Amino acid sequence: MGLIEMNVQIKSIISDTGFVWKTALAAALSWELARWAGSNHPYLAPLTVILCIQTTVSQSIKFAWQRILGTIVGVAFTASLAPYMGLTGLNIGLMIILGSIIVKLLRLDNVVMSQVALSILLVMYFQNKMPTYPFDRIRDTVIGAAVALLIHILLFPPDSVNKVKSHMSKFADHLTTCFFKTAQWVEAGCSSTESRDMKKEIQQLFQELHQATTEMDKANQSLCYNLFASVKRDTLKRQTQHLLQLRLGFANLSDMIRIFTDWSESEHWITEDQKIWADHLYTIALHVKEWNSHLDNITNSNLTSCTPVPIIKTPFTLEKYQYPLALYNNANQIIQDFQKFSN
Repeated sequence: MGLIEMNVQIKSIISDTGFVWKTALAAALSWELARWAGSNHPYLAPLTVILCIQTTVSQSIKFAWQRILGTIVGVAFTASLAPYMGLTGLNIGLMIILGSIIVKLLRLDNVVMSQVALSILLVMYFQNKMPTYPFDRIRDTVIGAAVALLIHILLFPPDSVNKVKSHMSKFADHLTTCFFKTAQWVEAGCSSTESRDMKKEIQQLFQELHQATTEMDKANQSLCYNLFASVKRDTLKRQTQHLLQLRLGFANLSDMIRIFTDWSESEHWITEDQKIWADHLYTIALHVKEWNSHLDNITNSNLTSCTPVPIIKTPFTLEKYQYPLALYNNANQIIQDFQKFSN
C-alpha cells in the first residue's frame, strides 16, 4: 500500500469515527474551560457537548441554539419566582406549566420547551443548596455548545457526499433493472398478475428515491458550514443534477407502466406494439445503465457528449397526434386522480 493510499485510509477512519472521538475531546475541553471560568458545576458543559453533537453540523447548530435558548428562558423564569415558592411536587408542576405556556406564546418548538422544563426542575432543586447553580448552568451551557460546534465544524466535519453517491448508484442500478423488467413484461403481453408486481417494484423504487433525496439534503446541510469544501460543493451540485435526472426517469417509467396497463386492457393492444415497445424499453434500459457506469468518472456535460444517445422516433403516421394525445392522457389522469380522492 502506497503512502497516499495509507493517508486516505487513515483520514477515512478518523472521519468515520468522528462522532466518538469528537464527543470525548469536546467533553474534556469544555470541562476544563468551565472550571477555568470559575464554575462550581463544570459537568454541565460536557453534558451540553454530548447532547449537541449530532449527525450533521446543521442539526448540531439547531440543537445548540435550542438548548441555550431553553436554558436561558428556564433559568431566568425560575430564578425570578422560585425564592417565593417551596420545593414541592405541586409547585414544580405549576412552574413547568407556566414555563411551557411562555414557550408556546413565544412560538418556540418542543425541544426548547423540554430544555425550559429541565432547567426549571434543576434550578428549583439546586438553587437553595447551591446559589451559583443558575448562573453556572447558563455559562456552562454556552461553553459546552460553543466547544461542541467548533470541534464539529473545524475537525473533520461530517461529509455525506460519498453516501449520496452510493445511494444514487444503487437507485440507478435498480431503475435500470426495472426498465428491463418492464420490457419483459410488455413483451409478454402485460398480464394483470405481473402488473401488480410492477406496481410493487415502482413503490420500492420510490422508497429508494426518497432515501437518496434525504441523503442529498443531509449532504447539503453538512457542507453549508464546511469552510474548506468548495470542491465537494461542486461535486454535490453535479450529484444534484444527476438526482434530478434519476427522478425524471423514475417519474416517466411510472407513467409508462400505468399507460401500458391501461393499453393492454383495451382492444387496441396488438403483438406488433408489444414488440416495438419492448425494444424501446430495452434501449432505454441500456442507456440508463451506460449513464450510471460513467457517473463517477465524468461530469454530466461530458456524459452527454461522450455517450451515443439512442433515438426513439415517433412514427410519421402518429407525429401530428403525439401532442394532443399526451395532453388528453394527462387531462384524463388528473380527473381520475381527483375522483379517487373524492370517493
